[in-house]
Amino acid sequence: MSKGVLLFAFNNGTTDYFKMAVATASRAYQFLNLQTTVVTDSNTIVENYFHTFENVIVVDSDNSNRGVDNHIWINKGRYQAYDLSPYDETLLLDTDYLINSDTLLKPFELYDDFMCHNTTEFLMKSKAEQEKISKYSFNTLWATVIYFKKTKKTKLIFDTMKMVQENYQHYINIYNPTVGFFRNDFALTFALRIVHGQTEDMRNYIPWSLTHVDKDVMVVPNKHHTCNESYTLLYDNQTRYKVKKEYMIVTDKDFHMLSKENFMEVA
Repeated sequence: MSKGVLLFAFNNGTTDYFKMAVATASRAYQFLNLQTTVVTDSNTIVENYFHTFENVIVVDSDNSNRGVDNHIWINKGRYQAYDLSPYDETLLLDTDYLINSDTLLKPFELYDDFMCHNTTEFLMKSKAEQEKISKYSFNTLWATVIYFKKTKKTKLIFDTMKMVQENYQHYINIYNPTVGFFRNDFALTFALRIVHGQTEDMRNYIPWSLTHVDKDVMVVPNKHHTCNESYTLLYDNQTRYKVKKEYMIVTDKDFHMLSKENFMEVA
């Protein structure tokens, strides 16, 4: 069975997601020995980097979404992953996920056909509570890392994500999420609950937490590591009386970088 990585990368005028995809694809090959397919649009593609990818798929992008900073956020259409992936087994990743180990090979060894993260952790900053869809609702699921096989159940999940995106205001009214703009995390959360009759199937969850590095934590590569898998994390912790400078050395650990600018500096 064929295995590979799938990335969606659409530039929006402020962030070069295609170059981020190039970096992520290179690391997927380095640490996982997996080829990558990128989905992009005609306004984004840079032919000089085509050699990095096994396949480049050009689609029409949807520019109708705006994020928290009111910038255009071209994140819709992720439901197309099932139909667009050329692989029997696929790792669908956000482009700002920094691969530093072979950990992402583990889902290929597990028995379920669709897996995502349902819990998170933050490096350097402790956030005890998991993000919830709304104040009194259930935990958010994360579309940052999704593993799937091409099965009837998986197709139903992605078809339901499409239905959620096309009727997003309806689901906003039902679930009352913390923000009103479209997030793939929310679409995934709603879709899985719909598919499972508003219950949970623990087999759909990757059995370790998604690790985030927050925007105000600086990640600096440790140059003496030639494989680019060791980093120093720097954080100015504002205490009651002063700023306490903290640092952490991280090696052989994957993490999701919320600062796109820092990701490009690192990768």
